[in-house]
Amino acid sequence: MRTERDVIQYIVVPPFERRDKVIAAKERLEHYLGDRFPGNSFKVARFAPIGDDEEFCVLPIMNFVGDDGKSYMCKEPKRWLMQEIAQACREFDSSGRQSFAA
Repeated sequence: MRTERDVIQYIVVPPFERRDKVIAAKERLEHYLGDRFPGNSFKVARFAPIGDDEEFCVLPIMNFVGDDGKSYMCKEPKRWLMQEIAQACREFDSSGRQSFAA
């Protein structure tokens, strides 16, 4: 039984000043990130108890339930991947211009 795997789910929290616009385009951002990072899924949240109010906060979901019903930890995601996800969030155009939209 496989008890180790890569992180494939992430929560993204927008910076405070962009929160309302990003939340309004939540589904588009989730699809945009899914297209940019195939095999991964993303959920946009309004608030996280950690992080920086001035930058996008990318939180990996680090646990999963194995076939035996026990909880296991995923392998920690690479730092460069986390940075690329945050950069893709910054590049996302929440106003809906086609050049950046998913």
